[in-house]
Amino acid sequence: MTALTPRARLLALLILSLALSLASYQLVTGYVEEQASIEVEEQREEEIGILVTQRDILAGEIINVDTLVIRSFPKSLVQDGWLRPEDAPSIFGLASSRFIDRGEPLTTDAIKPYQTPHFSSQLRPGFYAVTSLVSVHQLHNGLIKIGDRVTLRGNDFQQNNKPLEMVNIPVIAMDNFDHHTQLELNPSQFLPSTMTFELTPRQAAVFEAMRMQDYSVWLQHADTSYTAAEQPQPIKIHRFFAQEANANAVY
Repeated sequence: MTALTPRARLLALLILSLALSLASYQLVTGYVEEQASIEVEEQREEEIGILVTQRDILAGEIINVDTLVIRSFPKSLVQDGWLRPEDAPSIFGLASSRFIDRGEPLTTDAIKPYQTPHFSSQLRPGFYAVTSLVSVHQLHNGLIKIGDRVTLRGNDFQQNNKPLEMVNIPVIAMDNFDHHTQLELNPSQFLPSTMTFELTPRQAAVFEAMRMQDYSVWLQHADTSYTAAEQPQPIKIHRFFAQEANANAVY
């Protein structure tokens, strides 16, 4: 066997020393990183999942599964009123009590039981909803629908059957006339339904006089605003030298 020269032995020792130094460095570095990671984990605050809105929510909007997402927050930031994921099943179907920004944590005071809006909320301020029995011909055999505008024509029996007319009257509700078989009934067999109009106080007073007798319902064009037709003035005929108690006639 060939003996190593002093120069070769010195080179081998140098390489071995470098290898041991590198291994030691890696061990020390790994230990330091491990300790640092452990320390960070120990110092990291616990996070809690919270229900937040994933879009803007309007007041009165129903809360459902598409409304919410779960987001983690540090425990120190979580407030008592914030709702957790386990609360979700109990709040689905409820409504928001106010406007909620996107990403805002959902709170107990931001939700309320959903309530069907009152029909009166559909009325414009200062208007009345006036309901009247209607017959099949007033319904135009079912052609009139909610949202249509109509012209109402009738007479005032208290003022010598003075013609009455109201135009652009909205139909805001109909009742008990929702099946095609009812349209096939003869007038004598027809069970009257109701139609509800939106009227101003003055129009409501006129309508009370109008519906004391039969009145007509004219269906208007959806995009046209109508004006009331000018009613002809009655002609009064004076009879001279008449002997009757009431000698004047109005035509």
